[in-house]
Amino acid sequence: MRLLTLTNRFYLISILLFFIVSGFFLFFLIRYHLDEELNEQLNTEYIYLSGVMQKMDSLDPNAFLLNDNLIVRQVLTEDSQTPVLFDTLIYDKIEKEAIPCRALKFNARTKSACYILTLTRSVIESTDLLYSIFVSLIIVSGLFSILLFLANYYFSKKLWAPFLHTISVIKEVQVGHKGSEMNLELSQIVEFNDLNLALKKMFDKITSDFHRMKSFSENASHELQTPLAVIRSKLETLLQAKDLNQSNALLINQALEGTIRMAKINQTLLLLTKIENGQFAEKQKIIFSGVFDKCLEIFKDIAEDKGIHIHIAQEDDYVCEMNPILADIMVSNLLSNSIHHNVLGGFVNIQLRKNSFSIENGGAAPACETALLFERFKKGGLSQEHIGLGLALVKEIVGSTGMQITYTYHGGIHKLEVTQKAQ
Repeated sequence: MRLLTLTNRFYLISILLFFIVSGFFLFFLIRYHLDEELNEQLNTEYIYLSGVMQKMDSLDPNAFLLNDNLIVRQVLTEDSQTPVLFDTLIYDKIEKEAIPCRALKFNARTKSACYILTLTRSVIESTDLLYSIFVSLIIVSGLFSILLFLANYYFSKKLWAPFLHTISVIKEVQVGHKGSEMNLELSQIVEFNDLNLALKKMFDKITSDFHRMKSFSENASHELQTPLAVIRSKLETLLQAKDLNQSNALLINQALEGTIRMAKINQTLLLLTKIENGQFAEKQKIIFSGVFDKCLEIFKDIAEDKGIHIHIAQEDDYVCEMNPILADIMVSNLLSNSIHHNVLGGFVNIQLRKNSFSIENGGAAPACETALLFERFKKGGLSQEHIGLGLALVKEIVGSTGMQITYTYHGGIHKLEVTQKAQ
C-alpha cells in the first residue's frame, strides 16, 4: 500500500471517529439542555399557578377544559407530596395518536379547597428540534470531512512529490551503466534535500567502488592469462624433451593439468564478473531449438565416445529475449554437465516447451546437497576434472535474463529445468 493512501485512510478514519463520537456527545448534551429547559418551564408555571390559586376563594375545574396542557382534579384533603416530574403519553384528539409529554404533578389549594394539578408539555417539538440539529450537524460534519480529506490529499500529494520523484529516480538508475546518473531535484523541504544529498553521495561512492572493482577484476584476470599461457607452453615443451623419464613426465603432466584448470577458473570467474556487472546488455530474440542444435554438434563426438544417446522432444519452441553469447554459454554448460556426469551407454533427454526447457540424464546421486549444486566450486561428483563453476555460471546467466532454474534427482535421473518467470 502506498504511503499517501495509508496516510489518507488513517486521516479519514480519524475524522470519521472524531465526528461520530463528538456527534453523539453533542446529541446527548443538547437533549439534556432541552429537557432542562422544559423542566424549568414546568417549574415556572407551577410556582405561578400555586401563587395565583392561594389568592383565589374557589376554582372552577371546568374553566380549564379547553387547556390540554393542564389537568385539574379536586381532592378532599391536601397531600403533602412534593411536585413530581415524569414522562407520559397523552392522546391528542387532533392528531388522533398518543404523543410523548413531560409532566409535572403537584398539589395546590385555594382558600376553600384542595386540588391536584398536572402540567404537561409535549416533547415532540424538542425532539424534532434535536433531530434537526443532529441531522444538520451530520451534514455539515460530512461536508467538512470531505473538504478536509480532499485538502489533505492535495497538499500531501504536493508535499510528497519530491520524495516520489526520488524513488522513481532510484528505480531507474543502474550502477555501472554508461550515462546512468542520479539526477535529483531540489525541494523546498530541507529534510528531502538532505535525503537526496545523502543518496547522491552513496550512489557516487557505490559507482566509484563498482568501477574500481570491475577494473581490478578485469586487470587481474588479464594479467594472469599471460603467465599461465607461458607456464603451459613451457610445460608442454618439457613434455616433448627426449631425455625425460617417466616419473618427471608424470609430474610435468600434473603441473600442466593444474595450469589448464587454473586458466579455466580464471576465464570462468572473469565471465561471471562480466555477467554480474551487466556487460552483456545486448539482447535479441533467441530460439532455443537452434541453440541446442548448434551445441549438440560440438558435443556429438564426446557423447558417442561414451555411448550416450541424445533425444530431443519439442512440444513447442522456447523463445526468450537474452544475449546470444550467454544463451550459447548456458546451453553448452548444461549439455556438458549432462554428458560428463552421465554413465557409459546412458541417455540425455531434452524437452522444449513454450515457456521452459528441461534436460534429463542418468547418473549417480550427487555428492553434495542439491541446494548447494549452484554454488561456486561445488561439484556433484568426486571427479577432479571439472572446476565446479558450470552450474554457478548457468544460474548467474538465468538470473540475469529473468528466468529460473531448478534441479531434481529421482530414481537415478538428474533433471535440470529452466523456466520463464511469471510476469
